[in-house]
Order: sequence, then structure tokens, then C-alpha cells
Amino acid sequence: MTPYKSLLKIPFIAVCVFAGASTMTSCSKFSAEPNVEIIQDMMVSPAVKAQEYDESSPGGSGMRVPPDNTAPVGFQPYEYATNPEGAAKELKNPFTGDSSQEVVMTGQKYYETNCMICHGMHGEGSEKSSVAQFMALKPPPLVSDKVKGYSDGQLYHVITVGQGVMGPYAQNIPQAYRWQVVNYVRHLQKDSHK
Repeated sequence: MTPYKSLLKIPFIAVCVFAGASTMTSCSKFSAEPNVEIIQDMMVSPAVKAQEYDESSPGGSGMRVPPDNTAPVGFQPYEYATNPEGAAKELKNPFTGDSSQEVVMTGQKYYETNCMICHGMHGEGSEKSSVAQFMALKPPPLVSDKVKGYSDGQLYHVITVGQGVMGPYAQNIPQAYRWQVVNYVRHLQKDSHK
């Protein structure tokens, strides 16, 4: 064997031994040695749960109020919050007439999670609702002629900011899905005639 070929074998053997040893150490269940973490701060970052004590926070509270006049990235304020008439006239449903299975099923999911408890499974109101029958002020049936006369923008507005004793559902139903809930309510209204 030439000396040149034997010199090439040494790095190859060293690489094989090193790779085999590191694989055995890191993958073995029985290894007493921990894995080596090159950037440990990224793998074990400090986390504070909202209800925990945080010694670096004023008052020790883990919950922190965002600074005044700040907004989350991508946040768009609802411009009709104090203008229900404007919402009823100007807001246009991007899903108007879309009764595809995807739109209806998404609307149904959010309706059944947030609205059904008071408005009933089929939008019949307090008559068949397990909670609303005990309320002093009953929620209206969504299949009534009054609610059928609401524009899509008006329904969207009620979902977003609430109405009467109903609170806002802007935190519960993401903005992207509220129109689909409106479409599901329209679907319930059509089914009520059958």
C-alpha cells in the first residue's frame, strides 16, 4: 500500500469513529451523559406563566398589562364599534351567497361553541336552550322575522361588540370567521322554512 493511500484512511477512520461515538452517546437510552446543546438559551428559554410570581416584574405579578397606546402586530381596530347604523349599511359580507360545505361547517363550529348555549341548536332562541330559559331577558330567536331582516353587517356587528345583555364575542370568534358564522345563521334561517 502506498503511503499516500494510508494517510487518506486515517481521517476517514477518525470521522467514522467520531460519528459512531457521538451517535451512540446521544441516541442511547442508557447513556449517563446528557446531549450537548450548542445554543442552550434557545432550547431552554425562561418562561413565566401569567398566574406565576415573577420577581423581575413590578408587584411580582406574571401578568403584565401592555404599555399604553400599543397594539399587537397585525391588529386592525374595529371602526364601527360605536356606529351600529354604519356597520349595518356599510359592512359587506365577503361570503355572501357562499353555502359551500367549508364555509358552513366553519360557521357551525363557532356557532355551536359560542352561540348555541343561548340561541339554541337551530337558532330557535330560549324555547329549547338549556341556559336561556332561565334568563330574565331572553335572547331572540335567530330564525325570527326580526333577525332575518338584519343585514349581514348588522349580524357581524352584534357578534363583534354585543347587544343588550349579550357581551362581545370578538375575543372568542376570530375576525376571519365571524362572517362564516353570519352565513351559518343565514343557513339556519333558510332551514327554518322547511
